[in-house]
Amino acid sequence: MPGTTSPWRVNDVVTYDRMRDAATTLSALLLAIANGADPEAEQARVEQAGWRRKVAAVDGYDRTAVTDLAERIDRRVRELEGTP
Repeated sequence: MPGTTSPWRVNDVVTYDRMRDAATTLSALLLAIANGADPEAEQARVEQAGWRRKVAAVDGYDRTAVTDLAERIDRRVRELEGTP
């Protein structure tokens, strides 16, 4: 609609994009495990699918939900990378 504004603020878009980038990193880490012969491969596939559903389900207009999910994704990436 011409003349209407988006409920998103510029920094909301940045936060959402950052969350999506972190989700891509997490997905890559989990898929690397899933494609291996390790006993954790099946669990990594299940976990990756779960994160994908969470990212797809988050309301992009809910800044709190996006920030919370981004923090949880970042925490899991750090766990998989072995960084504090």
